[in-house]
Amino acid sequence: MADIREVIIASQVSPVKGGAKPKAHQANQGSEAASFDQALRHEELKISKHAQKRLEAREISLSNSDQARLSDAMQKLEQKGARDSLVLMGELALIVNVPNKTVVTALEREQMKEQLFTNIDSTIFVDR
Repeated sequence: MADIREVIIASQVSPVKGGAKPKAHQANQGSEAASFDQALRHEELKISKHAQKRLEAREISLSNSDQARLSDAMQKLEQKGARDSLVLMGELALIVNVPNKTVVTALEREQMKEQLFTNIDSTIFVDR
């Protein structure tokens, strides 16, 4: 009885040649992987509720170009293995969590006087 099952299953399943991939799949594989990597890198920047309150209270707004520069800075930080970083953009200081692409808090230069930043592993200067 087991022999009949094996024959039925074998007739329904076509053999696969090892290592052979359809040409269309091979051509698209590189571009799909690259676009997925790009999508991950350009994941939208998030602003924590705490940082949003700080930005609003201090009447600080981040323009689209500021956000793009911040996103680029976070990519550089990520490439270097940074986790929690101080980003200095002109008169603005931002503490960011790099793996989560999140702005944790924000300060203006005036609030930075005698300010101690702890639990950061890197700093980057960004033109604003």
